[in-house]
Amino acid sequence: MSVSSKHTSLVVVPAPAFTMQDHQGDTVSLKAALVDGPVMLVFYPKDFTPVCTQQLCDYRDNLAEFEQFGIQIFAISHNDQDSHAQFVAEHNFPFVLLTDTGNKVAKSYGCTSRLMLGKVSRAIVLVNTKGEIIYRHVEATPLTRRKSHTLLARLRQLSDDSLI
Repeated sequence: MSVSSKHTSLVVVPAPAFTMQDHQGDTVSLKAALVDGPVMLVFYPKDFTPVCTQQLCDYRDNLAEFEQFGIQIFAISHNDQDSHAQFVAEHNFPFVLLTDTGNKVAKSYGCTSRLMLGKVSRAIVLVNTKGEIIYRHVEATPLTRRKSHTLLARLRQLSDDSLI
């Protein structure tokens, strides 16, 4: 299905389903989460690294603005539950960190980069409540990231276009 408007032109595709463990050991599924609102999936390489920490702290500090769009944030990496729990505790992240064992979910969302020799890259995926991917951006290198102001501008456009 193709969606077009004055602000954006995109092809809407179904988001791959997933179920993963969060930093507290609870099971989280995309299908269940979408009942509560749209989701921003934040794929990142590793807990406690400088750029990943800056990125997640930026989203933490601007969470109220994301919530104005009803967005739930799920940060996803291969790190295990213990690492995620320590990362959350150290930085007071108010959102869920999910463990993507073997990077299977990241790969199903196409979050790999040729410049990183096929390894998982930093990426943002927005999924509306219909389970459709309405925005996807994969960084070419692990040193770059989408900042909150850029994502919030995109969310405004998607909201204006009635896509979220």
